[in-house]
Amino acid sequence: MKKLAPLCGSILIVAGCAKQNEFQPPPPPQVGVQPPVVENVTLYETFPGRVQAKDTVTIVARVAGYLEKIHFQDGAMVKKGETLFTIEQDAYMAALNATKAQLAQAKASKSLAEASLSRKKKAFEMQAVSELDILSAEADLEAAAAAVQAAEASVEAAELDLSYTVITAPMDGQISDSAVSLGNLVGPGGVTELALVVSVEKANVIFSMDERRLLPKMRMIAESSKQEVGVEGLPPVRLSLADGELYALEGEVDFADNIVNAQTGTLEIRAVFDNPQKLLVDGMFARVGVPIPVEGAMMVPETSIQKDLVGSFVYTLDAESKVEATYIQVGALTEGRRIVTGGLDPGARVITSGIQRVRPGVKATVSSPAQKAE
Repeated sequence: MKKLAPLCGSILIVAGCAKQNEFQPPPPPQVGVQPPVVENVTLYETFPGRVQAKDTVTIVARVAGYLEKIHFQDGAMVKKGETLFTIEQDAYMAALNATKAQLAQAKASKSLAEASLSRKKKAFEMQAVSELDILSAEADLEAAAAAVQAAEASVEAAELDLSYTVITAPMDGQISDSAVSLGNLVGPGGVTELALVVSVEKANVIFSMDERRLLPKMRMIAESSKQEVGVEGLPPVRLSLADGELYALEGEVDFADNIVNAQTGTLEIRAVFDNPQKLLVDGMFARVGVPIPVEGAMMVPETSIQKDLVGSFVYTLDAESKVEATYIQVGALTEGRRIVTGGLDPGARVITSGIQRVRPGVKATVSSPAQKAE
């Protein structure tokens, strides 16, 4: 036990000579700051809608007969005047030939009546016939002329019926599949509707706007230079498709219904869009964005806004570079920036980076652009 005494003394001496620990506070956190951005922006109110072909035509068989030929591929693009269907023509050709024969007969009868009247007039000059014979011959000529007109009308009707056996496209567009097969009886007494042609160069989008959001826009239009224009005076609208992608072209509002639906409290509105890539298909769901200009909107980056049980706030630096939690009222989001409708001074220094390293009351150092805080 005596041999351990020197070692114990050495340990005491070493412990007594050790330097005491001193707490070194961490340096102030570096943050990036910027004042709110104030500028004019355009917001969009969205309304659900449906794409509708600008023009839709049902191809109908106007005369009865057996379908002889189909001239198009299902779903193909067709041009105005292009032949789509041919109905059996034999019966209509025969009817046309019969009316032409009747017309020739009527013309012959008219020629005979003219000759008879001419002879009787000469005979009347020699008092060989009576005045009653002249009147009878004139009546015969008028009847023959009427018969010619009736025969000509029959020929025109037969030609028209024959023309209906060749069914052509009434406009440019995309045709549906054929609703009938070759050999079927079509027209009155058979299948009447043969196919559907829709226009594709332009497309309508029908949407409804509720009264609460409709009235401010009507007032805005009334106060603008377009005082004589109704809802159709709205600025160009944009379109989002079902996959969330924004349609490349803007549309024009060209129609608004003249009554508000009493059951839904909405007004039906129509916008027309150019459709060069055929992306807009009849019946497709879409969202229409109606622009709302906002002048002098104050905005901060969406990433700088924090939330707690009290509400939304941003961290700001006061004159002494101390961090403060400034509670704000927020509005719409536009291009990654949130509109602030209240609670924030336009000259405030809003912390936009290094937010995770600060808390209220702590002093912070503003980083230079070359030394941006993470």
